[in-house]
Amino acid sequence: MASSSSAGLFKEREKFVKRHAEETAFLASAEKRQKTEKPSSQKTSRPKPAINRSKTSSDFTSDYPSSTTGSKSRFLSLANVVEKLQERFLSGQTDALTLDELIEEFELKIDSSDKHWLNSEALLSNKQIDVKRIDDINKFVYKPPLDLKAPKKTPLLNLLKSRHEKCEGAVTVDDVRETIPRQKADFIIDSLVKGGDVVKVTSNKKEVLFYTDRPYDLRVNQEFIESWRKISVEGLDDKKICEFLDNQGHHALIKNASRPSNLPAKSKRGGRRPDTMKHNQHVAHKLEDYSNPAPKK
Repeated sequence: MASSSSAGLFKEREKFVKRHAEETAFLASAEKRQKTEKPSSQKTSRPKPAINRSKTSSDFTSDYPSSTTGSKSRFLSLANVVEKLQERFLSGQTDALTLDELIEEFELKIDSSDKHWLNSEALLSNKQIDVKRIDDINKFVYKPPLDLKAPKKTPLLNLLKSRHEKCEGAVTVDDVRETIPRQKADFIIDSLVKGGDVVKVTSNKKEVLFYTDRPYDLRVNQEFIESWRKISVEGLDDKKICEFLDNQGHHALIKNASRPSNLPAKSKRGGRRPDTMKHNQHVAHKLEDYSNPAPKK
């Protein structure tokens, strides 16, 4: 549990170290470029006193091992604090503690600068820690990955059922073990699996729990199940599977297949007819022709 809870912390530390190394390399290249751009006449100029000299990349390089050690110490302290809070929670102690109370209870050795960083920044933004503000003082308690009201079989089954109905995905065994003590968690999971209420599968090297929906629980002959698992359909689409079944003398049922159309193709409409003037025949006797107006007198 300690390795899983602190894996994210070490990833953050690696990002910090990588970013620090990139900054160091950038400063080194900038200093080298400044030296090459200086004219040769300035090479013999008197160097400035060391007191007013700005910090160069050589100084950052010399400080790098100590800063790396300091960042490593910080993340180790954070992982240790999270681990101890998790131990308290799994043992049934769900009350929140200040950082000083936690250090005193477990006799932790944390540097004063690391202690300030934990209290003001790291613990406040950690997803595994729940912060409670009591009398203007921050107190911390472990925040489990699953919201189970009690370490029993029924709450876990209800959670799996709710996630199944809402299509929120399955629950990993590791999450259950980080919410309930490991021995009790394994006992509850085994009981649910044996009762047929939950299915446990392995996905990406992780054990995952799925809720069993009883209305869709079909009884299939074991021989068919074994035959289906032996058949490999990798790289085959529905069309190729249908062709294979036809060659074997079976008929495939095609659902929602497009039906061939036997209707004759519609002929394209011709060009647009020219507009022609149409007269109203019922008033033809009243029409007058003004095309040739009479000359004015």
